[in-house]
Amino acid sequence: MLLGCLRDTNTYHFLLGLVKVALNAKEDSMESGMIRHGSLSEAVKKSELTDVAACALTPGPSPRWGEGKVHIRLNSLAPSGGEGSPPDGGPAEGPITRRSEFFHTFLVVMAVSSFLLFCRWVPNVYGQAQAFNASLSGTVFDHTGAAVPGAAVTLLNPDKGFSRNFNTSNDGRYGFTLVPAGTYTLKVESAGFRPYSQSGIVLAVGQSANQDITLEVGAVTEEVTVTAAVPILNTGDANVSSDVTQRQAVELPLNLRNVFGLVLLNSSVNNSQQNQALNPPGSQGTADQDIAFFNFGGGRFGTTAFLLDGHWDGAGDWDGTIYVPGVDELQEFKIQTNAFTAQYGWSMGNVVNAITKSGTNSFHGNAFEFLRNNNLDANYFFNNRAGIPNPQFKRNQFGFTAGGPLSIPKLYRQRDKTFIFGAYEGLRQQTPLTLVTTVPTSDFRSGNFSALLGPPTGTDALGRPILAGQIYNPFTTRKVTAGQLDPTTGLTATQSGFVRDPLVGNIIPEGLRDPVARNLLQYWPNPTGGGLVNNYTASGGAPVGVDKYTVRVDHVISNRSRMFARWSQERQFKQLAGELFGHGNVGGPGTVAPDNRWDIAGNYNLTLSPTFVMSVNLGYNRWVEGRKPQGVPFNPSSLGMPSFLDSNPGAFPSIQIDGTSSLGSGGLNATPREARTYAVDFTKIRGAHTMNIGFMGVRLYLNTFNSPQAGFHFPVSMTQGPDPTAASPNTGYGFASFLLGTGDNGGQNGVTLNANGAFQKGFYGWYFQDDWKATRKLTLNLGIRYDFQTAPTDRFDRYSWFDYTDPNPISKDIGFSVPGHLVYTGGGNRRGIYQPQYNNFAPRLGLTYLLKEKLLMRAGFGMFYIPAMEFGDYQGLSLAGFTQTTPYVGTVDGITPANLLSNPFPGGLILPPSKSAGALTNVGQFTNAVENFRPTPYVEQWSLGFQYELTPNNSFDVTYVGNHGVKLLFTFLEKNQLPPNLLALGNQLLDAVPNPFFGHITSSGCGLDQPTVPRGQLLRPFPEFCSVQNPQAPAAFSNYNSVQFTFNHRWSQGMQFLASFTISKYLDNAEGFEAWTSFQGAQIRDFYNTAAEKSLNPNDIPKSLVLSYIYELPFGRGKRYGNRMNSAANAILGGWQVSGVSAFKDGFPLGITAASNNTGSLGGFQRPNLSGDPHVSNPTIDRWFNIDAFTQPAAYTFGNVPRYMSNLRAAGLNSWDLAIQRWWNWQERIKIQFRAEMFNAFNHPNFYAPNTTFGDPGFGQVTGALPPRDIQFGLKIHW
Repeated sequence: MLLGCLRDTNTYHFLLGLVKVALNAKEDSMESGMIRHGSLSEAVKKSELTDVAACALTPGPSPRWGEGKVHIRLNSLAPSGGEGSPPDGGPAEGPITRRSEFFHTFLVVMAVSSFLLFCRWVPNVYGQAQAFNASLSGTVFDHTGAAVPGAAVTLLNPDKGFSRNFNTSNDGRYGFTLVPAGTYTLKVESAGFRPYSQSGIVLAVGQSANQDITLEVGAVTEEVTVTAAVPILNTGDANVSSDVTQRQAVELPLNLRNVFGLVLLNSSVNNSQQNQALNPPGSQGTADQDIAFFNFGGGRFGTTAFLLDGHWDGAGDWDGTIYVPGVDELQEFKIQTNAFTAQYGWSMGNVVNAITKSGTNSFHGNAFEFLRNNNLDANYFFNNRAGIPNPQFKRNQFGFTAGGPLSIPKLYRQRDKTFIFGAYEGLRQQTPLTLVTTVPTSDFRSGNFSALLGPPTGTDALGRPILAGQIYNPFTTRKVTAGQLDPTTGLTATQSGFVRDPLVGNIIPEGLRDPVARNLLQYWPNPTGGGLVNNYTASGGAPVGVDKYTVRVDHVISNRSRMFARWSQERQFKQLAGELFGHGNVGGPGTVAPDNRWDIAGNYNLTLSPTFVMSVNLGYNRWVEGRKPQGVPFNPSSLGMPSFLDSNPGAFPSIQIDGTSSLGSGGLNATPREARTYAVDFTKIRGAHTMNIGFMGVRLYLNTFNSPQAGFHFPVSMTQGPDPTAASPNTGYGFASFLLGTGDNGGQNGVTLNANGAFQKGFYGWYFQDDWKATRKLTLNLGIRYDFQTAPTDRFDRYSWFDYTDPNPISKDIGFSVPGHLVYTGGGNRRGIYQPQYNNFAPRLGLTYLLKEKLLMRAGFGMFYIPAMEFGDYQGLSLAGFTQTTPYVGTVDGITPANLLSNPFPGGLILPPSKSAGALTNVGQFTNAVENFRPTPYVEQWSLGFQYELTPNNSFDVTYVGNHGVKLLFTFLEKNQLPPNLLALGNQLLDAVPNPFFGHITSSGCGLDQPTVPRGQLLRPFPEFCSVQNPQAPAAFSNYNSVQFTFNHRWSQGMQFLASFTISKYLDNAEGFEAWTSFQGAQIRDFYNTAAEKSLNPNDIPKSLVLSYIYELPFGRGKRYGNRMNSAANAILGGWQVSGVSAFKDGFPLGITAASNNTGSLGGFQRPNLSGDPHVSNPTIDRWFNIDAFTQPAAYTFGNVPRYMSNLRAAGLNSWDLAIQRWWNWQERIKIQFRAEMFNAFNHPNFYAPNTTFGDPGFGQVTGALPPRDIQFGLKIHW
């Protein structure tokens, strides 16, 4: 019976109210989840809930109630944007399939009946519940080792009004769950025994602590008092994790006070910022990349669950954190690299779990100011090299916190009931930026490239010498046949193939120079140094301003229930790149980037009985990010371009040139993001079992606005020769291609008219966990989790997916069948962009076994379904017909110029046709091709480790950790690539043949609107399309193996020390979203053979050591030395503390790419051939490796260099961050701290990866590094 199970009618009505609220939830402006029909309370009135079976949910065709059964219209249960949910919130269109009926019924039955079944069959169990709390359990023994039943156990935290009681079971066990992290006192009383009191019990976030107690026989007046932490051995679960305490967050040196930077205290974690090619990504240090670009061991970027006060804190497009709490706002957080307990989902097992501070019964707070400026900082390495002085820099970080009991004079004052905590933090910064790049020399601007010419390297097909550095005229591209006369030169060809004529003297005649290119020359600054490469260096400043606010209120409703609510906001303004090209230069890289974030959290805990606790958790966060480049507004017609490019607002065009700095900095855009979390957990205890059951749902939203911008790319290949299909790598020059106005196709070329997106998706997870204390030595963690992930939807049903097999409607016009076409969502089709998967069951298993008194073995295994952050790839690309790209067709066949920069779009811009073209949408163009069926990626994690207690406060761990990723996602896999066997046709693929699509396709980015077309186009799998790209294809895999060593000395005797050392190897065949750093993830040579891409992952670090330490010097009053020293001596020698973080890591593997691509595969990428030893005996930043070991592969081949090379790496990391602090006591309650912090204290130049683009002028050179030594001072006042 339900009421008998609950044992509490108030609880019953509370739970009933929760269900009622869920059923009556209304759709909001961003299309939140909704159930609009009926009211469960009305159903209750019409039926008698005398048994669990009396409240059965059964599907029905209409929203009506009947005789004890609830009938709910099934498609109204779909999450926002999911199947059956219409774009306007009205009645759903199209049929409802039996499968969707079943699954939606299943969702409701799982959500409602999970509690009922749990309550019916498990009357006395308990578990961890919400991950941001802790639990404490143990056994009470007498002096003989026998269990003490019926002992009264009390857990107290008077500062926060927390008190909970428990009577031990027949076997002497007790347990407290859903305990807020903090410091507690444990009291035990039993007849015939002396009372026991243990203080100083620190419970960390997500911790399952065990504390056994031995009572002594005696009188009740003879209390045994102990001050001790819980045992250092983690016998509660098999999770591989580490805690970051409040002391570490506050006392360790922390640049920019970014608390998530402390994630790197775990040596198996690295920051992808270190893996940048050429230049740092976020020069201010406040960019999202610098805050949350973490790769956990064996994990992919974007697959870490960031939890803040128990709710989701990640963005839906790339999973960066939305809100990062301030240092003094944070209580602590846990880094879990293998979270085997079942309540954790939607990650690769990697969880960063943070909780914020609350007020207490006494008033506490602080105020602080941190100052940095260039007078104390070392100069940037490349500034010194270029003779540039240290640029002006100043940073102020300031703020305060305050917390205590909430009291309103004459209105409200109740001690131990309501607590408030508030925080403010501000940042004002002028960031120094240094740009080292290549700009055209005065000779190059005039078309004179004679400085590039070198000695002969061979002869061409006509017997003419090939000079190193030669520029070839692409307008002279033609075929010659061996033994036949070339009519252009009168020479007889010695071999067959293509030839181009060299420009005489390597000078471009005035008549060949493109007029728009000539007008663009004024936007490049003049060189500041000599040479042809890296000849321009500039320094500037970029202002950054941040204001961050937080208010949190905790309230103790009764001794059985408590709640809290928190509101946080961060407002940020920053300017990227500054005026590095000069004030007012609209062609420069400057961008204004406003950034605003909100985070709201709420939690309600209800103790239904000493053995039954419930938690409800709600969260909401929002992030609005924008960009306004300095090149907006701008009219491209002023350069000589067509006036139709002067959109509102117009933008300076993006000019990308191989080997030369770019012009333009993007278009105007804005991106609001939201995440909404709701979760409920129930926990109980029964004998040796500890169990919990719960549900968590996350809805993610993304809106987009992007203004159009014309983009052009000018490669080396357009001026290479003499045979452009097998060109010498030492010929041609990107800037020469630009002056001629001869660009290429694909990439960012063209103009895209973007639809404003309104996207949403959801994650939903149910779990059940049983932690079974089988014996005093053995604990088993047994769990099962079910995860469901909705496919992304667009509010207005503008998404489309690609049918790879169904004939395209154009087949009837051309007389033969060609496969493939787009299918729009909505209008009778499902609304999701792909078919969601329903079989995502994830078992979890862990065990801990106490081999000896101080030696613990732990092992675990778990499956984890990975969140697919598709918004990043799907947000605009799949709005086919609504987002329309007019491609810039610089060449049709890859070697012969077509449209020049001065007339890039002769047919004008293609306007979006919406859905009117139907299955013919994007025919003749590039198309996104999302697969209809896509399995959910998952990873299998396992570990085996041993933990040894050296002393009560010192432990040593050694753990083997491994994982295997399955069905992981490739980014942008080209499905229209020619089959590799056809590459044997060689130059025949370039032959112009009659075009069967001519007259049926009127606009094309690859010549399908012309009378003839290259033979290779018609041999492609989908010849009616220029490109068919799957933005996320489930075809990747990964393998990770590591041994992790950890020595931990937790805070005692004035010292805390953590040493973390990892030896690992990480293999995969695609890195997914890590392509953000180098775009390597999309550079697949042959999509028909993705296994050939297996190599090291770009974040593979064979060895990594991280040390962190806090040490109070033992001098002064109350210390080991100088306990009785006088006031004067104590003022000088006492109160000192040192702390630091030292990190030493091997370098990342290098991936060598090619500046040109002569595979002829129409979609596959090319890498060089390795023909020698790439190592040099003494690497320098000018020659990091032997560039002569790489050669250009033959035409129509892919090259043999692996994706990432195991024997060629970037520089490693050698970093020391140190701090010195001095404390003074002023009056009774006030303490003052002065601190000096040094980051990269020994000024070691930690270089970024070198340029790895074969054929680029800077190939093999290093031009960027992590920051030099920075020093900052801080003053804090605590009360």
